[in-house]
Amino acid sequence: MRMRRVQMVALPLLLGALGCGNSGDAGPAGGTGGARDSAVESGGSSGTGGSASGGQSGGAGGQVGTGGSKQTGGAPGTGGQVGTGGQVGTGGSKQTGGATGAGGQVGTGGQVGTGGSKQTGGTIEAGGQVGTGGSKQTGGTTGTGSNPDGGLTSSCVPTKTWGTLDPSTAGPFEVQVEKNIGPGAGNPDAKWNNEVPHFNLYRPKDLSQGYCHPIITWGNGTGDQPPTYEVLIKQLASHGFVVVASLSSQTAAGTPLPQVAGVDWMIQENDNPSSALYHHLDTTKIGATGHSQGGMATTMTGGDPRVTAISPICGSRANVTLHGPALLICGGADTMVPCSSVQSAFDSIKTVPVMMAELAGVTHGSWIGSIKDPVMVGTTGWMRVHLMNDTANRGMFYGASCKVCSDSKWKVQRKMMDQ
Repeated sequence: MRMRRVQMVALPLLLGALGCGNSGDAGPAGGTGGARDSAVESGGSSGTGGSASGGQSGGAGGQVGTGGSKQTGGAPGTGGQVGTGGQVGTGGSKQTGGATGAGGQVGTGGQVGTGGSKQTGGTIEAGGQVGTGGSKQTGGTTGTGSNPDGGLTSSCVPTKTWGTLDPSTAGPFEVQVEKNIGPGAGNPDAKWNNEVPHFNLYRPKDLSQGYCHPIITWGNGTGDQPPTYEVLIKQLASHGFVVVASLSSQTAAGTPLPQVAGVDWMIQENDNPSSALYHHLDTTKIGATGHSQGGMATTMTGGDPRVTAISPICGSRANVTLHGPALLICGGADTMVPCSSVQSAFDSIKTVPVMMAELAGVTHGSWIGSIKDPVMVGTTGWMRVHLMNDTANRGMFYGASCKVCSDSKWKVQRKMMDQ
């Protein structure tokens, strides 16, 4: 992935206690220190801990962008299979020919997002041979969990499928971190010398193992940055997710929202032959998660029809039309954004499976620090179940006697999740 180095001046971050939020979340920032560069890091799941977000949220924070034109090629079938007819274009040209399989008609395919110009600083490893687009194999990567409204198909053709893995342990992938890259997204930010911030990218270093990697878009809390949350973000990347983390410290502001712009960029990179991500991403499996104001922004990002699962932490937004299952996590001891403020979001969700999970004794940010923490285990498990079809972990959340439901640490409310 050819990207330009962006010279930014990181302003000192505020310090303070973290907390979980709705439209009124607040809290101090964890410091990142110094200027960011586009250097690539490698490593496993190691977090910085420290302080997390807080401070006063910026309200509704702007309308959710759509990230490019929406697919209109008809509703996908419930079988989750893409037919053998019709060649997949390279780089976003429309496909008009060829019959589709029994899974229903596939959308017009390959749209390119509008996330702005690509950074040219820093090189990303190619990660092995990439596919050429070719004909879709039967079965494809779109299943019953694929987006019913967006109609997206994936140009990635897997040779391996995801199995199961304990969400409380680190995954098998070495994590590569690329800092301050990608398009500008969101509003001018005081943390970035009043310039529009970019992204950090957390991904498996080796993308050549035959998997199609789901995408997760991350939102920081008020005044915060991704390093505060790297224990969770790197944990997700070690399990095989590609996590695009906004550098915005006001993630609920901007048109499109920074998390939506991150989705646009990932879809562009998946269709870019010069990118290390080329044909390695499953663009039918896109999740969103974030903390505090980033939790509210995550819920808003869930209004984008390409987003198929969300897990906002200590923050939410009511009355958003979601397009996939939602796990709303809150802390029972959070006085900054109490669970009562998340309740309205749970109550407003009526058309998709939703769980509101209150964790006893947890404050706005006390969950940060270990991959063994129930908040991190729950978020990792939720994304594995819904973006990797990890059916062995489905019982954590679904069924009459789900594991989270019977765990005394959690107080659970659910809708449409008995089966």
